[in-house]
Amino acid sequence: MTDVDVRARRDGGRAAVAARSAPAELADQAARLTAAMDATVNGEAARHGLTRADFDVLAALRGAAPEHRLKPTELSVVCRLSSGGTSNVIRRMTESGYVVREADLRDGRSSWAQLTEEGLRVCERIQDTVDTVHARRLAGLPPGVVDALTALLAQAVGALEAAPEGS
Repeated sequence: MTDVDVRARRDGGRAAVAARSAPAELADQAARLTAAMDATVNGEAARHGLTRADFDVLAALRGAAPEHRLKPTELSVVCRLSSGGTSNVIRRMTESGYVVREADLRDGRSSWAQLTEEGLRVCERIQDTVDTVHARRLAGLPPGVVDALTALLAQAVGALEAAPEGS
């Protein structure tokens, strides 16, 4: 066992990170942050009998104020779901009474998915609980750190998304 292996075991693997590049470490830390925050969302959605995709669709519709409705193709993009996955979620949410489908009166080939009052209530309950848990967990950070990290991550994401593929 090497000296790095011994240090990695002693400090939870952090010593081995020193040999990685800064971009690899950034990706790893972002993934760990995402996993920690997603666990709260996924758990709270499950407590309400929903999958993460179900909650994401409800949240996207909630954010489409004031009418709380989007076309399935828009939901696919916003929620990063396939068209088939979006159709399945809309069907489940319609059966649950959280979403209604309405024909598009301007385009007979299309329809709208609209959040119901019950869907809005469930979505808000989940989001309120998630926000409370996240705030409690992040409260130990010094003032301004969450805002600073958010701004820095937004800059990193912007740079990565603006860069041509493969560069």
